[in-house]
Amino acid sequence: MLAVVLLAGLAVATPAAAVRLYEISYTGCGGVEAPVVDEAFELRVVELVNQERANNGNLPPLKRAAALTSAARYHATDLGVDNYFEHDSYDRSGGSLSRVCDTFDRVGLWYQNWRSAAENIAAGHRTPEAVVDDWMSSSGHRSNILNKDFTEIGVGYYKGSGDYGTYWVQDFGARRDVYPMVINGDSPTTDDRDVDVYIHGTWSEMRLRNDSGGWGDWQPFASSFTWTINAGGGEHTITAEMRTSSKSTMTCDKIQLNGAIIAAPPPADAANQLYLPSVINDTPAPPAVACD
Repeated sequence: MLAVVLLAGLAVATPAAAVRLYEISYTGCGGVEAPVVDEAFELRVVELVNQERANNGNLPPLKRAAALTSAARYHATDLGVDNYFEHDSYDRSGGSLSRVCDTFDRVGLWYQNWRSAAENIAAGHRTPEAVVDDWMSSSGHRSNILNKDFTEIGVGYYKGSGDYGTYWVQDFGARRDVYPMVINGDSPTTDDRDVDVYIHGTWSEMRLRNDSGGWGDWQPFASSFTWTINAGGGEHTITAEMRTSSKSTMTCDKIQLNGAIIAAPPPADAANQLYLPSVINDTPAPPAVACD
């Protein structure tokens, strides 16, 4: 099991006068959902991380996981409002800090069943580009960003209080029996129906479908491939089922296709409707799978 905590110093901007955006007092290890300060900044850090991974050994992209995002966002907020800079969680009372839990005790409140995890923190940086540049310039932090064993990431950003004014947290992880799908390096939107897909794990075969449509044929597994999503602006989902001779699982991801949303066709005349026939298939339908 890998559990990496990095406390290496970082070059940070000179602390500016803090403007408190939230009056929050967190106590204990976590488990509380922190407010979103700037999700665009958080998404941009994920995008930059996946660019760095692609540019350094063509490493697989990381999937933004809701659980890791919550853990990172909580810690970034806690660092600012309690005014400290550590990986472990602390409470401030009467001007004094007291340690309340370990880094991965906190992360595990949201991100369960993990087999490996790591965290990078930074403070004082004004942009996603600045903070990722500093992390990549530090050997330990760079090692976390480029670790081939991680499959998921969460980023938290806080601005408003504390000596440094801004706080950034990256939480990395991989969960047992979770094999994320990543579309276009985890970009939230696309202008092109042809997208790049990556599926983590090693499998014999896979089959895919768009949105709630029918499954394609089983085919040899490929971790990286191009896929065409359905036409029409709006959110689209790609789902994959993968299998070997001994096990199978499912994974999926969503992306927003920019452009006009095509309305669904009008319902058929009620007098001409048919129920689908009841069919028993030799292969049971796989269960539904949730996409972050």
